[in-house]
Order: sequence, then structure tokens, then C-alpha cells
Amino acid sequence: MRFIKPAIVFTLLLCFIFGNQAALVSTAADEEADGYISGVVREVNPSLGYITLYRWDGSGMSPDAQDTLTNFRTYSFAYTIPVTRDGQQATLEDVQPGDHAFIQLDEDGYVAQLSTRSYYKPMYGTVYKVDLPSLVLKQDDGIYSIPVAVNVPIYQNDQLIARNQIQEGDRVRILAQIDGTNVHVQGIELLKDPKPVSAIYRGNVEYYDELNNTLALSGVQEFVNGRWEYSSFIGVRSFPYSRDYKDRPSGRISGMAYIAVQQDINGEDSIVMAAFRSKPQNEMIFSDNILALSNTLNRLELQSTSHVIGFDSGTIAVKNGRLVDMGSLDTMDNVQLSADKPYGSNILVSQVVVSNTSKGMGSLAIYRGRIKAVDPLRTFTVESFAELSGSKWLFSNTPKTFGIDLSVTRLLENSGTGNMLSFDENFVTQSVYIVEDTGRTILVSTAPYADVQERGRVMSLTDTGFRLREAMVYDTGKRVWKSAPNRDVNVPANAIIIRDGQIIDLSAIRPGDSVRIVSNNANRDGIIIIVES
Repeated sequence: MRFIKPAIVFTLLLCFIFGNQAALVSTAADEEADGYISGVVREVNPSLGYITLYRWDGSGMSPDAQDTLTNFRTYSFAYTIPVTRDGQQATLEDVQPGDHAFIQLDEDGYVAQLSTRSYYKPMYGTVYKVDLPSLVLKQDDGIYSIPVAVNVPIYQNDQLIARNQIQEGDRVRILAQIDGTNVHVQGIELLKDPKPVSAIYRGNVEYYDELNNTLALSGVQEFVNGRWEYSSFIGVRSFPYSRDYKDRPSGRISGMAYIAVQQDINGEDSIVMAAFRSKPQNEMIFSDNILALSNTLNRLELQSTSHVIGFDSGTIAVKNGRLVDMGSLDTMDNVQLSADKPYGSNILVSQVVVSNTSKGMGSLAIYRGRIKAVDPLRTFTVESFAELSGSKWLFSNTPKTFGIDLSVTRLLENSGTGNMLSFDENFVTQSVYIVEDTGRTILVSTAPYADVQERGRVMSLTDTGFRLREAMVYDTGKRVWKSAPNRDVNVPANAIIIRDGQIIDLSAIRPGDSVRIVSNNANRDGIIIIVES
């Protein structure tokens, strides 16, 4: 009598379970009554033919659980079974760890039917570091690394954006399904458009007005392009504290205050971070690249000068316009830094560190991979790919498919502009660069492999490219930036040149432009050129 009208019973039980989840916390006997099993998916193995469930209350999910044998329940399927997920027909491969599941067993105890529902929970936090394919997320209770698969959609203001648009300091909402210690991300949303730090000031502390929640400073200076400049405001200037910033001066304060401000809805500068220090005695200003950084020792080493600079909880760190922790900075980041040697200290301690690593790219993302398949005029797929992130190539050993839109997708070949109408199976095994703009493929280039990082300022244009001055080349072996003599950069016809988030031609580069270059190791041709100013 166990399988009388099974379809009706199965449907009713699904409605019961998924309609009133609170009722799912039950005994094992209840869960397994009449051949119907409920729980949370721990593992599905279609090739070996089994599924393992946790209990509804999550017991057994901890790696330290002593009741593993009783709380892990494994069921076999010896044949193809009907599967639904979120009410839609699905396959066993679609079922994910963390799904809420309902199983119908046959008379021999094998799985006859499986239905699951995804159970994604929101996670909120601040991006501590972008280290794709993972995000390091800072929450109130600690810092966590969250794996982000290549196909995970990322949204801002309900619009799909590229992965490289996530930056340190962004507030995010991550929709994730948690399986014990594993996290399966379904989607990421950037919460609002983060306000940039509008300015960094310092000044002599006059007083803190507790009633009006303002800090009064005199002799105000602003940190501009790596130097302190006196502001146009004469006398004492009061800065209100932002409502989002909770730290306030305690007791009587004196000396000098360093503050980072954002503009509020009225366009007024409000304090989002403040540090109180003694007046500088041995101040030094640096514009350099980070050679090494240790969060354990609270030290960073600069590349050109070899100076070792300390930092502390009062150091104001800004990256790409966002207020960040010092741990969000990376080696090879270019920084403008103000530091002083406090009384009794034998090293310089940074007051302000400013870095900008995203100049020029806008919403563009650059990939490189070998073509595996082409569906002419529709899509093409690469076997695996690397994504350019700052000055690093981040490799993902998974295929990736790109769309073709003849209205926006351009082809650059050795001889110059190609025709996407001829982009077909003949390109299979060809290594290419792909430029995406928020998911749209806008450029495919056949330029050769490049991984030498350079930067400098354009001195003059030449017939085949431009001449660099103030050139620096990154030595990957020694992990340092080295000065390079003024040199001519040859720019081939299929080079990728970007300014302000737009693909440009060589003719749009101007003397005085600061450029970041990824060049070919064999002949030092400039393959990817990003104009930063």
C-alpha cells in the first residue's frame, strides 16, 4: 500500500515541505516514513550513483561531528531518475550541495524520484581583497575567502557588470548556499555605488565639538598628487563626522589630525576616518611601488628606495578612491605615501597611503585563451583562460564562452582590422585576447603572448609606436621594479590600446601620457597598452 497514488502523495509532501519549512525539523522516523526522505544535500555523485543528505536541522554538517554515521544518510540510484530543481525539470548534475531535497524510494530502497530547492542565504560584507577566483570578505566577526566561479553573475544597480569592476572597499551582498565549511556562490550584488574618498586633510587640532559632532582644525592641508598643499580656507575649519563612522575623540585631544572625508548629500565634506598624531618631525613623501607588504609585521617595503615603512590602525589607506585596510594593497601597487618617524621610533610610520590601480580600464575586462570551438556569428569557446587583474594574469582552468555581436565585436589580426564574418572553425587552436565590456565581447585580437609588465611616460611618438621616458620594468624573478633606459615601444597592428574604458587607436596617444604596458618577452612589442592619464 506504500505506493498507492504516488504522484499525488509526492506532490502533497513537496507542498508541505517547501511551503512550511519550519515543520521540517523532525525525527528520523518521521523523515523516512513511507519511503519518503527529506534533508539537505551533502553530495551527489551521478557517476557512482549515490546521494548523501544531512538532516534538516543541519546536524552532521560540522567536520568535528561525532555522529557522522547517523546524520549522513546515503541513498543509491541504479537507473536514470526524474529530477526537478526549483520546480523545473533538471539533471543530477544541476543538484548542488546545500539544496533542500525530497526523495522518493522504490520498494527496493533505491531512489526513484528526486526534487530539490536551492536555499541561498545573503551574506553581507566589505571586499577586503580581490583575489580572483576568490573574494576576501571582511565581516564583523572576521575575514573570509569566498570562492567565486567564472560564471557567477555580478550586478550593480540591476545591471550585469564585469568581474574586474569589483574593487577593495566595495560593500557587497553575496547570495550563497552553505554546505558545512564550503560556500557555493549564486550571485553577487554591489550595494549602491560606493562613495569615493573626496579628499584627505590634516591640520592642527583646535577642539572637538561634542554637541555638533564636529572636529575643528587650523592650518588645514590637503594631500594632492603625493604632496601636502595648503587649502584655500584660512583660519579654523570645522568638519562634521559621518553618521557611518562611529569612532570619536576621547578626552582632551591635541597635536595633528589626519582625516579622510566623503561628500554627503549636501556636498559637504564629512569625516569617514580620523587619526590623531603628534606633529611631524621627520616627514618624508614617497611615490613608489610596493615591493613587499606584511600584515603580521605591519611593514611595507618600497621598490625604488628600499625604504621599510610601518603602518598602524591610524594609517589612512585609499585604493581606487575607496577607503580600505592596508591588507587590501598588493605588491606592485603604485602608491603615494606620507610618513613620519615618531619620537622613540626607529622607522618611518605611514600616515597616508594612496593607490590607484584601475586607471584607464573602466568597465573593460581582458582575457586570454586558446580557442576550443567556434559557432560562427554566434559564440566561441576557449579551453581555459587567464584574466588580467591589475598587473597579474589570473588563470582559470575552465572553459569560457564568449558571444559574438557583429554590431560591436571587432577582430584585430596581424595585418590590422579583420572581418568577424570570417571568424570560423579556422580559428580553432588559435590563442587570442578577448576584451569584454559588461559581458559583451567588443574585441578579439590575435596578438602574441605577453607577460612583461612595464610603465612609463610617453616622450614622443614614432612611426611604429612611441618612445618612453621614466620607464620601469617589473622583474618577476626578483619581484622588483627596475629603472629602464628610454626606449622605443613598437606597437603592432593587433595591439590592444585602452583609454578611459574605451578601445582607441595608436594615433590617440599623446606625449605626456602615463602608460601601463604588457609587452611581449621576445621582442618587447607593446601588446596591451593602458593609458592612465
